[in-house]
Amino acid sequence: MVRHWGKVTKVTSTTTLFDIYRLFARDDGTFPNNEEYPALLYKSAFKGTEAEGRRAIVEGGDWTTPWVWGVFSYHHYHSKAWESLLCIRGEALVQFGGGSGPTVKVADGDLVLIPPGLAHRQLDEKDGFALLGSYPKERFNGSIDTLTGPPTREERERMAECYVPERDPLFHLDILKLCQSPC
Repeated sequence: MVRHWGKVTKVTSTTTLFDIYRLFARDDGTFPNNEEYPALLYKSAFKGTEAEGRRAIVEGGDWTTPWVWGVFSYHHYHSKAWESLLCIRGEALVQFGGGSGPTVKVADGDLVLIPPGLAHRQLDEKDGFALLGSYPKERFNGSIDTLTGPPTREERERMAECYVPERDPLFHLDILKLCQSPC
Protein backbone atom coordinates (compact mmCIF):
# COMPACT_ATOMS: atom_id res chain seq x y z
CA MET A 1 0.00 0.00 0.00
CA VAL A 2 1.32 3.43 -0.95
CA ARG A 3 1.09 6.10 1.72
CA HIS A 4 0.71 9.64 0.44
CA TRP A 5 2.18 11.51 3.42
CA GLY A 6 0.41 14.77 4.28
CA LYS A 7 -2.06 14.49 1.39
CA VAL A 8 -5.78 13.78 1.43
CA THR A 9 -6.36 10.90 -1.00
CA LYS A 10 -9.55 9.17 -2.10
CA VAL A 11 -10.04 5.52 -1.16
CA THR A 12 -10.97 3.82 -4.42
CA SER A 13 -12.11 0.39 -3.26
CA THR A 14 -15.42 1.16 -1.56
CA THR A 15 -19.00 0.56 -2.59
CA THR A 16 -20.52 3.35 -0.51
CA LEU A 17 -22.83 6.09 -1.74
CA PHE A 18 -20.35 8.69 -0.45
CA ASP A 19 -16.66 9.34 -0.99
CA ILE A 20 -14.10 8.26 1.59
CA TYR A 21 -10.70 9.94 1.90
CA ARG A 22 -7.71 9.28 4.10
CA LEU A 23 -4.73 11.20 5.39
CA PHE A 24 -1.43 9.75 6.62
CA ALA A 25 0.77 12.11 8.63
CA ARG A 26 4.35 11.63 9.81
CA ASP A 27 5.82 12.58 13.18
CA ASP A 28 6.88 16.22 12.81
CA GLY A 29 9.05 16.40 15.94
CA THR A 30 6.32 18.05 18.00
CA PHE A 31 3.28 15.93 17.20
CA PRO A 32 3.62 12.17 16.83
CA ASN A 33 0.76 11.98 14.34
CA ASN A 34 0.19 8.36 13.35
CA GLU A 35 2.40 6.73 10.76
CA GLU A 36 0.52 3.43 10.90
CA TYR A 37 -3.11 4.55 10.64
CA PRO A 38 -4.62 7.44 8.66
CA ALA A 39 -7.46 9.77 9.47
CA LEU A 40 -10.55 8.71 7.52
CA LEU A 41 -13.02 11.26 6.14
CA TYR A 42 -16.45 10.24 4.87
CA LYS A 43 -17.76 13.21 2.85
CA SER A 44 -21.49 14.02 2.94
CA ALA A 45 -22.16 10.59 4.40
CA PHE A 46 -24.81 11.31 7.03
CA LYS A 47 -28.23 12.75 6.30
CA GLY A 48 -30.08 13.25 9.55
CA THR A 49 -30.71 15.27 12.66
CA GLU A 50 -28.55 15.57 15.76
CA ALA A 51 -30.86 13.14 17.57
CA GLU A 52 -30.65 10.64 14.72
CA GLY A 53 -26.86 10.97 14.74
CA ARG A 54 -26.73 10.32 18.48
CA ARG A 55 -28.92 7.23 18.13
CA ALA A 56 -26.89 5.89 15.22
CA ILE A 57 -23.58 6.30 17.07
CA VAL A 58 -24.69 4.46 20.21
CA GLU A 59 -26.96 1.93 18.48
CA GLY A 60 -24.30 -0.74 18.01
CA GLY A 61 -23.06 -0.36 21.57
CA ASP A 62 -19.42 -0.04 20.53
CA TRP A 63 -18.98 3.77 20.81
CA THR A 64 -19.48 6.15 23.73
CA THR A 65 -22.43 8.50 24.07
CA PRO A 66 -21.38 11.52 22.00
CA TRP A 67 -20.65 15.03 23.19
CA VAL A 68 -21.58 18.10 21.10
CA TRP A 69 -18.99 20.77 20.36
CA GLY A 70 -16.35 21.75 17.80
CA VAL A 71 -12.60 21.19 17.66
CA PHE A 72 -10.10 23.07 19.83
CA SER A 73 -8.46 26.03 18.06
CA TYR A 74 -4.98 24.76 18.99
CA HIS A 75 -3.13 21.69 17.75
CA HIS A 76 -3.80 18.73 20.00
CA TYR A 77 -4.03 14.97 19.86
CA HIS A 78 -5.20 12.07 21.99
CA SER A 79 -3.15 9.07 23.10
CA LYS A 80 -5.91 6.93 24.60
CA ALA A 81 -8.36 6.29 21.77
CA TRP A 82 -9.52 6.87 18.23
CA GLU A 83 -11.94 9.79 17.93
CA SER A 84 -15.10 9.87 15.81
CA LEU A 85 -16.38 13.31 14.79
CA LEU A 86 -19.74 13.59 13.01
CA CYS A 87 -20.56 17.06 11.71
CA ILE A 88 -24.21 17.77 12.41
CA ARG A 89 -24.26 21.49 11.59
CA GLY A 90 -22.29 24.10 9.68
CA GLU A 91 -18.74 23.76 8.44
CA ALA A 92 -15.18 24.45 9.54
CA LEU A 93 -11.63 24.28 8.28
CA VAL A 94 -9.69 21.71 10.30
CA GLN A 95 -5.93 21.32 10.02
CA PHE A 96 -4.41 17.87 10.53
CA GLY A 97 -0.84 16.84 11.29
CA GLY A 98 0.52 20.05 12.83
CA GLY A 99 1.41 23.49 11.47
CA SER A 100 2.51 22.27 8.05
CA GLY A 101 -0.31 19.75 7.65
CA PRO A 102 -3.21 19.97 5.21
CA THR A 103 -6.45 21.80 5.92
CA VAL A 104 -9.74 20.03 5.25
CA LYS A 105 -13.24 21.48 5.10
CA VAL A 106 -15.46 19.47 7.43
CA ALA A 107 -19.14 20.10 6.69
CA ASP A 108 -22.60 18.94 7.71
CA GLY A 109 -22.87 15.19 7.13
CA ASP A 110 -19.12 14.46 7.19
CA LEU A 111 -17.71 11.80 9.49
CA VAL A 112 -14.05 11.98 10.50
CA LEU A 113 -12.23 9.14 12.25
CA ILE A 114 -8.97 10.27 13.87
CA PRO A 115 -6.36 7.76 15.08
CA PRO A 116 -4.47 8.37 18.32
CA GLY A 117 -1.54 10.76 17.95
CA LEU A 118 -2.86 12.66 14.94
CA ALA A 119 -2.76 16.40 15.67
CA HIS A 120 -5.80 18.43 14.68
CA ARG A 121 -7.18 21.93 15.23
CA GLN A 122 -10.08 24.05 14.04
CA LEU A 123 -9.09 27.14 12.07
CA ASP A 124 -12.49 28.72 11.54
CA GLU A 125 -16.16 27.86 11.45
CA LYS A 126 -19.46 29.10 10.12
CA ASP A 127 -23.16 28.40 10.32
CA GLY A 128 -23.02 27.13 13.91
CA PHE A 129 -20.48 24.36 13.30
CA ALA A 130 -21.09 21.44 15.66
CA LEU A 131 -19.83 17.88 15.93
CA LEU A 132 -20.91 14.75 17.73
CA GLY A 133 -17.68 13.36 19.22
CA SER A 134 -17.34 9.79 20.40
CA TYR A 135 -14.73 7.15 21.30
CA PRO A 136 -14.73 3.36 21.01
CA LYS A 137 -15.77 1.71 24.28
CA GLU A 138 -13.34 -1.20 23.94
CA ARG A 139 -10.40 -0.68 26.36
CA PHE A 140 -11.47 2.93 26.96
CA ASN A 141 -11.66 4.06 30.58
CA GLY A 142 -14.06 6.93 29.89
CA SER A 143 -11.46 9.70 30.14
CA ILE A 144 -9.81 11.17 27.05
CA ASP A 145 -6.56 13.09 27.21
CA THR A 146 -5.71 16.24 25.26
CA LEU A 147 -1.99 16.52 24.50
CA THR A 148 -0.32 19.56 22.91
CA GLY A 149 3.38 18.77 22.66
CA PRO A 150 5.83 15.94 22.14
CA PRO A 151 4.62 12.72 23.75
CA THR A 152 6.35 11.01 26.64
CA ARG A 153 7.61 7.45 26.27
CA GLU A 154 4.51 6.26 28.14
CA GLU A 155 2.16 8.17 25.79
CA ARG A 156 3.94 6.73 22.72
CA GLU A 157 3.54 3.23 24.14
CA ARG A 158 -0.14 3.89 24.84
CA MET A 159 -0.72 5.07 21.25
CA ALA A 160 1.08 2.02 19.83
CA GLU A 161 -1.06 -0.31 21.94
CA CYS A 162 -4.29 1.59 21.39
CA TYR A 163 -7.32 -0.43 20.35
CA VAL A 164 -8.26 -0.01 16.67
CA PRO A 165 -12.05 -0.11 16.40
CA GLU A 166 -13.28 -2.80 14.04
CA ARG A 167 -16.04 -0.67 12.54
CA ASP A 168 -17.02 2.98 12.31
CA PRO A 169 -20.00 4.01 14.47
CA LEU A 170 -22.44 4.92 11.67
CA PHE A 171 -22.03 2.66 8.65
CA HIS A 172 -20.14 -0.18 10.31
CA LEU A 173 -17.46 -0.18 7.63
CA ASP A 174 -14.26 -2.10 8.36
CA ILE A 175 -11.75 0.51 9.58
CA LEU A 176 -8.64 -1.62 9.02
CA LYS A 177 -9.74 -2.41 5.48
CA LEU A 178 -10.25 1.30 4.73
CA CYS A 179 -6.83 2.13 6.22
CA GLN A 180 -5.17 -0.42 3.94
CA SER A 181 -7.24 -0.04 0.73
CA PRO A 182 -5.58 1.29 -2.42
CA CYS A 183 -5.93 4.96 -3.33
